[in-house]
Amino acid sequence: MITIESIAPPATFGAATPSISSFDFNRAHREGWTLADLGAARDGSPRVELRKLDKPPVGFPAFRQDQDAWAHVVARAKEGSLLHRQALDFVDPRERLAIATFHGPW
Repeated sequence: MITIESIAPPATFGAATPSISSFDFNRAHREGWTLADLGAARDGSPRVELRKLDKPPVGFPAFRQDQDAWAHVVARAKEGSLLHRQALDFVDPRERLAIATFHGPW
């Protein structure tokens, strides 16, 4: 059974939590996906979702739906990509649970 706790990003003791503004959006956009900062949830926690990029800088969208972008990011994270692991760390717990439910833990 996948739970939020089983897919939570690892705690880094003594290190500052990175800001989403430090994320390499240009690289993600070249691949056809992005992180959407949707403000705060009702409980005040950040609401960040991983989505397909609807209007890529060049050409047509790389993914037909968000779940296709999820599959791409999870596959690259499983291969050890720092960018893709960081993206999954930034998404909020509800989104992380939805992604893991479709594509398994990373």
